[in-house]
Amino acid sequence: MHASMWSAWSRILLPLFGLLLCIEEPTVHSAERSATGEKKQSQGSSSYPWHRGIVATVFWIGTDWAPQSPGGNLRSAWDAGWVRHYGGEDSPAARAGLLPGTHAATLNPFYVALPFNDLAHPALARKWIPWDGSEAADGRSRCEGHWVEIERPGGKRVYAQWMDSGPFVSNDAAYVFGGHRPRASAGIDVSPAVKEYLGLGGRDPVNWRFVDRRDVPPGPWITYLEEAILYQAIKQKDGNAGEEDRSSPKAAGKKKGRKRSAR
Repeated sequence: MHASMWSAWSRILLPLFGLLLCIEEPTVHSAERSATGEKKQSQGSSSYPWHRGIVATVFWIGTDWAPQSPGGNLRSAWDAGWVRHYGGEDSPAARAGLLPGTHAATLNPFYVALPFNDLAHPALARKWIPWDGSEAADGRSRCEGHWVEIERPGGKRVYAQWMDSGPFVSNDAAYVFGGHRPRASAGIDVSPAVKEYLGLGGRDPVNWRFVDRRDVPPGPWITYLEEAILYQAIKQKDGNAGEEDRSSPKAAGKKKGRKRSAR
């Protein structure tokens, strides 16, 4: 008797419980998306809003000058040795597919710039940056290296790392982290690899949003990042070995020998 009563109640209560769960979850997520100007904890890529119909311009590591980057891109907002750390210029005129054609990339060739610099605007950073560690006082940027997802409307998607500020401005937090439109005519700079992967021209509209690292799927943006880390380690090892060779007594003797023979 009791078993039959429980079975009857379960047929009524379980669907109601499921309905309550369906109602509750969107309410929480919509509250997160509607917040403007306040920090909020991310819960995967679904908590980051899309920025739609944003004009994308192309820039690259080593640009001497461009309208959206009047100071050039020999250095980034967070890396004074950007060109050296990448291994050279990332020119769109000398390519090997998605990679630079003149050297091995020692940083991820899939990168972007967004118009905010947290180190230059710490008060805005504390107010707007939604992910963990935005208030750490170690002097390092909490924006540099963060992942973004970019898509052509109705087309392909690509993933890239935020590596510089721009185009044009560096304090547009209400756009970068909120729901405002960009103050400048373009709202994101993309690297040659991103441009080629998506088939972009000079000023195409794209959609983009932030994603957490755990939500980045496999693709050339991961493959080439891993290769860059490997090349960077090899380059550093070769450099250290060269320093040791030059400082060793044997190397010094060779130098003296060459000097004497030159006479």
